[in-house]
Amino acid sequence: MRRNTALGYIAGFIFFIAAGCADLPPIIPAGNPLAPDTQMYCRELNQLFPPYSVQFVHAIELTMPGSHSAMLMGVVNIYPGQQAIHCVIMTLEGLVLFEADHTNEAFTIHRAIPPFDSQALARGLISDIELIFFKPRGNPIAWGNLENKNKIFRFSKPCGDTLDIVISPDRNLWAQNLRSPSHRIKRRVEYVFPKTRPAANSRPSVFPKSITLTAAFPSRYTLTMTLTEANCIPDTNHGKDNK
Repeated sequence: MRRNTALGYIAGFIFFIAAGCADLPPIIPAGNPLAPDTQMYCRELNQLFPPYSVQFVHAIELTMPGSHSAMLMGVVNIYPGQQAIHCVIMTLEGLVLFEADHTNEAFTIHRAIPPFDSQALARGLISDIELIFFKPRGNPIAWGNLENKNKIFRFSKPCGDTLDIVISPDRNLWAQNLRSPSHRIKRRVEYVFPKTRPAANSRPSVFPKSITLTAAFPSRYTLTMTLTEANCIPDTNHGKDNK
């Protein structure tokens, strides 16, 4: 009986994150949206988005339309306190294809080899990294549960987009769905955690073992990221010396 229930949760979770429907999934409310429990949702989202600086190393499979794919390595330093990123993408042999720094003040490309020499692609890549690793700004406009018992936090973006963060009952599957003002899915990020998870009020020491980002439009591609290494790094002034 328990196995059937677990399979039902997983099937419902996969159905939700795969759906590209025109309507937002209805939420069964929890709490008062006019007086949000800031500590509660910060505590929850800190389990997905580290509030401290971390260096991540991932093996990356980039899949483009037409079944074109490439295997890469990615090193990303995130500095949440400064909303800053240092990103390096390289071949498995160690050739650096792309290296950039991004802060609230500047976006600096240090190296870019085609196709990463496109400004639009480079900025899109940094935007995707921000989506994957940084907590949404502001308070959720709604939170609660879906019919399949997944927990959900919904955020509204200044541009009119909507962002849903969904957590499975066992907390091993998380997802973000970024939708346009017409509710069309633009980005979907799926996170798979190992079965051993920290307590909800503890400093996260377990990170997603895999992350899959699917870009729907205007460009279509998929990044499948398998965690190789994660280390805390100093919260010093961001720059190239913090690699």
